[in-house]
Amino acid sequence: MRLYDLVVVGFVGGLGTTLATPAPQVRDVVLAVLSGLTGCAAALYGADYLTRADDLVDKPHRPIPSGRLSGRTAKVASLVLAGGTLVLDLLVAWRSLVFVVLAACAYAAYGAGLKGRGLWGDAASGFAGWTCPLLAGACFSAVWPPPALVVAALALGVQGAFSNVLLAIVDVEEDRRAGTRTLPVRRGVQVSVGVLAVLAVVAYGLAALTPRALGRPAPVVFAVLLLGAVTVAGAVVAGARTRAWRVVAWHLCERVLLPGALWSLADPVVGVLLVVLALLVVVLAPRPMLHGGPAGGVGGVGGRAPAEHPPRLSGFDASAVRPGQERSGG
Repeated sequence: MRLYDLVVVGFVGGLGTTLATPAPQVRDVVLAVLSGLTGCAAALYGADYLTRADDLVDKPHRPIPSGRLSGRTAKVASLVLAGGTLVLDLLVAWRSLVFVVLAACAYAAYGAGLKGRGLWGDAASGFAGWTCPLLAGACFSAVWPPPALVVAALALGVQGAFSNVLLAIVDVEEDRRAGTRTLPVRRGVQVSVGVLAVLAVVAYGLAALTPRALGRPAPVVFAVLLLGAVTVAGAVVAGARTRAWRVVAWHLCERVLLPGALWSLADPVVGVLLVVLALLVVVLAPRPMLHGGPAGGVGGVGGRAPAEHPPRLSGFDASAVRPGQERSGG
């Protein structure tokens, strides 16, 4: 389970609840976070199951090909978690299901072919993984997301696209061998790094406009966290040409800072505490998904797992999936 993904989606869902109204109830924030966590976990298990055939060839370090997870377990876990998310949202904030469905459609379109459509796939990934969780979370404290929240939703969506482009740059050789025409495969790494820089400017430009859009004062904490995020994002862009997995490790930290900065608009102290907790999860969580790096630590994404001798599979039937099925990012 990719804890570094779960913590961000939960963070963003709670952020939507927090920014949608002036004084949200703690109960609503907790439920929004829980909904985001279960929904994200369902999507991750589902992606592992649906992409297991391609992962056998291109990413043998991933859970099912490596034998850490059986295909049946991934399928059942995805269905159970998706059902739990559906029940929770129906009982507490049924309007959030509009954005859950939109996210599911965008994610399905990404897996069905948008990943090979260059920047369109990256935009779909950002929308599904960042914009929709924020707007769904807003429905836990408001009837519908307020229009003023659109700027923050766009900022997070663009950051999500930034994340996907970065992973596509690092994965360019695997995607080229698989015939998946991501932006780096189509346009090359150099052009993709330029796009990465533009996305960073747009995301943080929108983030800087969020206090004005929401009509909230910007505390010093907001400026400090935003400046920190911009600094790390700049380092990520500068290092992206190396295609080193340590650059992804920097980004995993950077993508926690932006939601934290936005949360500080509602409560600076809570915003800082959540950033610290989220960074601890990101830094300490195991990352075998990222090219089979060591079990934990930021340095754990620095190496690539040898693919010459793929491990024996557990509960895997490659014939059950048609060849050429698109792989999910990460």
